[in-house]
Amino acid sequence: MPSQNSCALALKDKTPLLADVPLTGATERERLSCFSGQGAPPALVLHFPPATLVPERVDTSRTCLVRVDLGERSAVLTARIVAVRDPGTLACEIEQIDWHSQARSHFRVAASTRVAASSAIPEELAREGESWKLLGDTIDLSGSGLLCSFNAPIEEGRRVRIELTLPAGPMDLITAYGHVVRCRQVGAETFYVALAFDAIDPESQDKIMACCFELQRRQLRMRVLVRNPEQPPAET
Repeated sequence: MPSQNSCALALKDKTPLLADVPLTGATERERLSCFSGQGAPPALVLHFPPATLVPERVDTSRTCLVRVDLGERSAVLTARIVAVRDPGTLACEIEQIDWHSQARSHFRVAASTRVAASSAIPEELAREGESWKLLGDTIDLSGSGLLCSFNAPIEEGRRVRIELTLPAGPMDLITAYGHVVRCRQVGAETFYVALAFDAIDPESQDKIMACCFELQRRQLRMRVLVRNPEQPPAET
């Protein structure tokens, strides 16, 4: 749990963020890239690139989950939506911060794609109760693992089979085996689960790394667009 003053997180202007925005009439949140705006903690201003946020669909009665990467640590911010200022801006107030350490051997980027975690025991060999499967979404991705969002918890240390389709590059299905590093509840039915790869073939790992580099390039270009909305970045 965060300390009493942990909601006083000061972010630099235009810090890249990943927000799970609640939508009216939908249980699942919509994951959107955005950047922080100017505001004194615990206030949090979220700026979204043009034509990505649909203001009339935002459910202001529910909290927004915002992820920020601060290098050695990452944080998941539970933020109350105070107002929709304009078609590309949400004014929020941080209610809770959950910290995660980020010791890593590969660089990590925000990435949103569907992911499946299931029992590492083959279905034909599983005894009663040993076969299970959860579908969710990735939050970030690296060559050594990923952070995911599921609607149910997975116990820490559990071995899992991981399947995902990369959000950039070839649409190949990546299959690997790993284990749960940590699991934390961040919403009524939302659990953030960190998975580390234990067994993955070199070709699949290379594809993940290539995907990460491509996503990083896109995110850098989007940062330029947010800073200079009247001047789109040059093609590279």
